[in-house]
Amino acid sequence: MAHSVLIAGVTGLVGSKVLDLALADPSIVRVVALTRRPTGIEHLKLKEWVSGDLLSALRAEPVDAVLCCLGTTIRKVGGDRSKFIHVDRDLVVGLARWAEQQNVPVFSVVSAIGADAGSSVFYNRVKGEMEEALKTLDLGTLHIFQPSILTGHRKELRVGERIGIVMARLLSPLFPARFKPMPHDLLAQAMIRSVDKTPAGTHTYEKIRSMVKA
Repeated sequence: MAHSVLIAGVTGLVGSKVLDLALADPSIVRVVALTRRPTGIEHLKLKEWVSGDLLSALRAEPVDAVLCCLGTTIRKVGGDRSKFIHVDRDLVVGLARWAEQQNVPVFSVVSAIGADAGSSVFYNRVKGEMEEALKTLDLGTLHIFQPSILTGHRKELRVGERIGIVMARLLSPLFPARFKPMPHDLLAQAMIRSVDKTPAGTHTYEKIRSMVKA
């Protein structure tokens, strides 16, 4: 079945891989990249909606699925918690509201393991608040991916994260499967697969590897 998808966060680690996979997938015939700056990619299937104010680039054009890979870090926003909340919660919810208005059948989003609106950990709390807000919307099918720490080559240097990845890999035999480091390309594959998984309701995935291998 032919699909059209909108991908948000295409310049990030996961989003850029999701974009690559979508452009290579013959079942996806139209790809919209929602981005603050042009990707520089030329492809017959690709259309870019570009604006520094991301949500203002949205248009009244239907797609079959939204794949939301938006996210930042406290360091990247200079320690400003309000800016972090804007990206990781408010922009995601704003995009979901657009999807609701456009009757988009599938909305898939990257969250994080431990997301909990009641958490005392700032990062987990914001992710949890984002998830809870999405669940209040009429999104048809909502896929929430909760990966552990992501592995893969990032454009920016994240020293603390790289140390965490090394330690997590060393200790991974002791971890339950859901806490093991998650290769970003496997997460991207799962996001692409979610386009075809359309039972109504909310579906949360911690065991993402098993979804890809299924």
